[in-house]
Amino acid sequence: MSDEAYLRFPHLHGDLLCFVAEDDLWLAPLAPGGGTARAWRLTADRTRTGPPRFSPDGSSIACTHWRSLDPEIHLVPVGGGPARRLTHWGSVDARVCGWLHRTGEGTRDQVLAVSSHAQPFPHFSWAYAVPPEGGPGARQPWGPVSDIAVGTLEGRRQTLLLTGRPPHEPASWKRYRGGATGRLWLQGTRLLPGLRGSVSDPMIVAGRVAFLSDHEGIGNLYSCRADGSDLRRHTDHDAFYARHASTDGRRVVYQCAGGLWLADDLEDPAAVPRRLDVR
Repeated sequence: MSDEAYLRFPHLHGDLLCFVAEDDLWLAPLAPGGGTARAWRLTADRTRTGPPRFSPDGSSIACTHWRSLDPEIHLVPVGGGPARRLTHWGSVDARVCGWLHRTGEGTRDQVLAVSSHAQPFPHFSWAYAVPPEGGPGARQPWGPVSDIAVGTLEGRRQTLLLTGRPPHEPASWKRYRGGATGRLWLQGTRLLPGLRGSVSDPMIVAGRVAFLSDHEGIGNLYSCRADGSDLRRHTDHDAFYARHASTDGRRVVYQCAGGLWLADDLEDPAAVPRRLDVR
């Protein structure tokens, strides 16, 4: 029997990696040169935890915890200390997608999340911007959406949406080809409408639109330009799906078969992702 840890839901900020294992948040440095990184436990709740996302300044991590019957968004200080609950939505599908970085005077960064809060049906989710001091959040003018990313493409701030995807991730619905495979939209324009496969985890990375898809049989990491051209495959997993991808805007980190992988460069077609040795 293997004693290797099963690591999930990674995210990056600078040279610091966070992920979920044993129903807790962990942190680890990105070891230079691909060496071994020693992780430490940030929380000790032993409570089901959703995908974490570092705040833009790296001081906090937003994620969902199932401390009550339903997932609610909590803010965890990177330096240690108790988590603070931000929402009381009571929806079964609340999930942190990232942060909205505000630059105006007197403004604060906000947690970007999706939830079916106040909707008539579960998984009929909309995007919300939740302030770090807590509250119901402001519903964003896009929806229903399954996932959302905001970033810079072609020199301007743009919004990338994923719609029409069921609550189950593609790794659970392997090679599903029905009507709920997910659809990518950039500023209201559909991207890659001819893609025959599931799409998940939309990201804006180094001027490209990135996502996971199994349209070639196994879930892997792909990217394209803002107009949908120049579709590239960046990973070659042939047994287990690439899952739970996230980005810091330059790099992509994801899970595959309980291990964490890092794609450093999506602009170089010859770049090869590497597995992170986290202990």
